[in-house]
Amino acid sequence: MVNLQGIIGTDAHNPYVSVYCNPIKNELHIYHGMSLFDIIPNIKNSIPHKLLAVQLYNANVKTRTISKHLGYCYRSVTKWSKVLKTGSAEDIVKIMEGQGAPRKFTKEIEGFATYEFNKIYPKNKKSYSKEIRKNIEEVFRIKLAPETLRPLFTQLREKYKQTVAADFKKKQRL
Repeated sequence: MVNLQGIIGTDAHNPYVSVYCNPIKNELHIYHGMSLFDIIPNIKNSIPHKLLAVQLYNANVKTRTISKHLGYCYRSVTKWSKVLKTGSAEDIVKIMEGQGAPRKFTKEIEGFATYEFNKIYPKNKKSYSKEIRKNIEEVFRIKLAPETLRPLFTQLREKYKQTVAADFKKKQRL
């Protein structure tokens, strides 16, 4: 038997929808009346969690209650609701991804940086990052900080070392 903890209950404004937490599995159980409507992971900022906040808002649950129990501010929930009602799929994805400006470091830039790394790093181990960032700026017209690319370059350097070591062992066996 599972002991669910009530989070959002019914009231005069919300006579049908209630939300319970299963702390053992870290899930939220959403009920419509006495019927189980959905079970979602209780992970703040996940898409199902945000969508639950929007659905509760659209079902006239008090925004103070949504903010208190799900942890989203009133303005965010109302903005998400408007986008969900009127926005395109692209706008919905943008809103659900998170706060802030669009990311500069896209998959295209990551692919380009990886290609450039494989071409430049074997010849220039000292200032390869600066050279790659300069190439990114020329091609994409975006200036990236060294810290933005550092995690990618760390992975690529490790992969390069493993490849060189494997090639060296192969040559020694021959």
